[in-house]
Amino acid sequence: MQPWHRPTPPTASRAALTVTGQGTVIAKPDTVLIALGVRTEHVHIQEALADNAKRTDAVIGALKALGVQTEDLETTAFSIYPQYEHHNGADVLSSYGVEHWLEITVRDPKKAGAIYEAAVAHGANLARGLEFRLANEQAYYQQALALAVKNAKEKALAIARALSLPLYDTPIELKEQSSIRPTPYGPAVLSVPSSAPPVQTQDVVITAVVEAVFAYSFIS
Repeated sequence: MQPWHRPTPPTASRAALTVTGQGTVIAKPDTVLIALGVRTEHVHIQEALADNAKRTDAVIGALKALGVQTEDLETTAFSIYPQYEHHNGADVLSSYGVEHWLEITVRDPKKAGAIYEAAVAHGANLARGLEFRLANEQAYYQQALALAVKNAKEKALAIARALSLPLYDTPIELKEQSSIRPTPYGPAVLSVPSSAPPVQTQDVVITAVVEAVFAYSFIS
């Protein structure tokens, strides 16, 4: 007669479920970055430099008169380049071009149009697309991050319900993925209008993405 053995009870094993969560916060911008430049061209390089410096100083003075602070004005590029013309099969130096680019931080988006108008009136003739921002973007990003975690948990619970999985609703692993930021400046244009353009503010969209791993148990 064989001895009786008590059956081994089933054991619970753990497996993992990985989901991606996304959270988005939309806010009205409180800051605008504007890129404006002065381009001059003369036969002699000294004239091109002197003319550019005079016009750039006039632009800066006009912007300060509108309330732009010194710390909100930054030179982002300064270039000198020769211009050539093609004569009798050869390239001949014809003039020199000078470009001076400024980045202006405008603390009140409603002033963006006036900034353009004043800059153009005093010598600016280059512009790039403007960029809307939030002065305290990190606070909004933290909100988006919290929404991303919530979204990941909701996804995991929905999958668990559909598959009848006993899910632990606290993630065992959480990774922050890349976030989506406002679009940077667009391509340069070689002229700007002589009157104040109607600048319509665009909402700033802050998005956070996380990868979350949730454990669940099953009987084996």
